[in-house]
Amino acid sequence: MGNRLSPLDNAFLQVEDAENRMQLAGMLLFRGEAPEFGEFRDAVADRLLGLPRFQQRLASSVFGLRRPKWVDDEAFALDYHVSRVALPAPGGQAEVAAHIDQLTSSPLDLHRPLWEVGLVEGLAEGFGISLKVHHCMADGLSIMDIFTALLAPDADLPTAKPRSAIVSPTSPLVRRISAPVTGLMTAAAMVRQAPPSPFNTGRSGPTRKTDYVTVSLDDVHRVRRAHGTTVNNAVLAVVSGGLRRYLERHDVEVDAMHAFVPVNRRSAGARGSLGNQIAMTYLALPVGELDPDMRVRKVVDAVRQATESGQAAVTSSVVSLLGFAPAPIARTLNRAMQFHAGLFNLTVTNVPGPAVPVHFLGRPLELIVGSTPLTRRHAVTIAVLSYNGTLTFMVTSDPSRVPDGTSLADDLEAELIDLGKGIASSGRTHE
Repeated sequence: MGNRLSPLDNAFLQVEDAENRMQLAGMLLFRGEAPEFGEFRDAVADRLLGLPRFQQRLASSVFGLRRPKWVDDEAFALDYHVSRVALPAPGGQAEVAAHIDQLTSSPLDLHRPLWEVGLVEGLAEGFGISLKVHHCMADGLSIMDIFTALLAPDADLPTAKPRSAIVSPTSPLVRRISAPVTGLMTAAAMVRQAPPSPFNTGRSGPTRKTDYVTVSLDDVHRVRRAHGTTVNNAVLAVVSGGLRRYLERHDVEVDAMHAFVPVNRRSAGARGSLGNQIAMTYLALPVGELDPDMRVRKVVDAVRQATESGQAAVTSSVVSLLGFAPAPIARTLNRAMQFHAGLFNLTVTNVPGPAVPVHFLGRPLELIVGSTPLTRRHAVTIAVLSYNGTLTFMVTSDPSRVPDGTSLADDLEAELIDLGKGIASSGRTHE
């Protein structure tokens, strides 16, 4: 018995090729001595194999005219999916990031269940657990659910379910599926909206380069409170300012860059169901705005406009329409939307993790880091992950097109620091 891929899950599968690896990858970093590999393997089997899709593979339809479906993998072998690796010395941030780059660059076997988990040793302090899944199997929020499943069985230690996604502007318009014709017309108006930028030119290369910076969530809350807005809007304002710093350094003048920002459409009762339950918004980030306070206000306006215009519902209706087309036609249209429509310049995804300390086999979790895929038209992504009072900005870039793309991580940290200084000097204390 199998379940056919949803139109959105299938869209992520159809984008996959040698230049576009649709893997989501991340690592949990722990304090303490690593468990024995046998103990780790047993924990993975106990905690993950009962989740949907972890013992299933994709099966194509006759002549490939329908979407693939999930079927039980009769040849499932756990040891193919569970590994043990050691990072090279000194096992610091650079080596962690390089390991994530390797995970995102190398392909998953599409004839097997689409996931891999690894025990990562050799860290300067502690150990790690790596996870890679195909984007057709999970979105950012559901990969966090997978991590939570690994952590949750330590019932004697405090655990918190992840909150619903921060990036989740909701309104009656967002929740309502637009009429197909209206949806297509609105989507057509967004074609070619993304301006030329260093992130969208050049020939795609096979490698990835990642760097990350971790900040206090309290610092982000200070920005939020001072401007009377949300954490998500404050994060997007930091990203806008960080991008401005990068573009100024490269003598690039752009008024706004459009960011693909996923919107969570998963209900609270659907947590743990895996698959992609997101819609797409393409926010205009005000990177050309000189004044930091005005940038925050313009970000708030951009989020409001995307919400009121029903972008999320529009994109969902378009993807749903493609689900009725024969698979070869849907594939052509999905790839055209991704690579040639000019809808966005980069991806910014913001996923909340547990708000309190959690553990794996008694070892405390220190940090969550992760990366989202690049494509031949989009050479930079920014993944934002929160955990236990911290926020990690993770920048992944294609070094063949953007040689210094990871310097954006420093730009993001510098922008948050400057926003904090501006608040302190002005004495603003809004709640």
